Amino acid sequence: MKRTLLLSLLMMCLVPIFGSTTLGGSSGYIVVPSADVAPSKANSSVSTAYSATITSDRVIHIPSILLSFSDAVETSFAVDIGNDIDLLLNGKWRFANRESTSFAAGILAQVSGVSETNDFSAQLYAVSTFESSIMDFPSKTTLRLGYTFKKSMDSNIDFALGFQTPFFPEVFKDKVDFLLDFGNVSYSTTPSAGDAGDRGLVNVALRLLPLEFLTDTYFGLDIRALDLFDHKGRALSIGATISFRPQ
Repeated sequence: MKRTLLLSLLMMCLVPIFGSTTLGGSSGYIVVPSADVAPSKANSSVSTAYSATITSDRVIHIPSILLSFSDAVETSFAVDIGNDIDLLLNGKWRFANRESTSFAAGILAQVSGVSETNDFSAQLYAVSTFESSIMDFPSKTTLRLGYTFKKSMDSNIDFALGFQTPFFPEVFKDKVDFLLDFGNVSYSTTPSAGDAGDRGLVNVALRLLPLEFLTDTYFGLDIRALDLFDHKGRALSIGATISFRPQ
């Protein structure tokens, strides 16, 4: 079963992709999903991503694929490959978009320890994304509230904030953004990178905004530092995204 799964992942990573994704595969920040979805007006968009996360004792691989429809609905599938294999299936619906503010609801269904323990859990959430400013720089801010359906958590009520703002825009010509997200929820209930049980996370990243290198095809890159204030879960992550958005 594991060989079949890894072969499927390899084929999945050969598909072109648009948008910037979280570690868990949804569009958003580092671990916090945004209320926005990957652009897909007339045609659906497809995004594939791969993250390599380096901890003190191993490297964790997370390939993912994301589909978005009509600028309102997206679904993503990610596989967290560490000591074991976890499956992450996310669905998100942006039900309101007024001027600079969006609202969305989503669910992340998870199977931890595939072929061994097969533990099921889910995170139900609502997010709001709106324009703001940080030190006179324009930014995007996302507020996430939710509930985790899993027994062995310190708290099942989820709260997180995400920020994205230009990083030295005069130097990098508005091509690089700084990301910060924190809260008490990770990209899954059993992340291979991090310790979700402690329920206290601070992550920072630099994001190369998607650049068009072929017709309707875009490339993006993230460099992330995870769980800065948690000695058990500190890690460095590098993620690449390729997106295909036909006009």
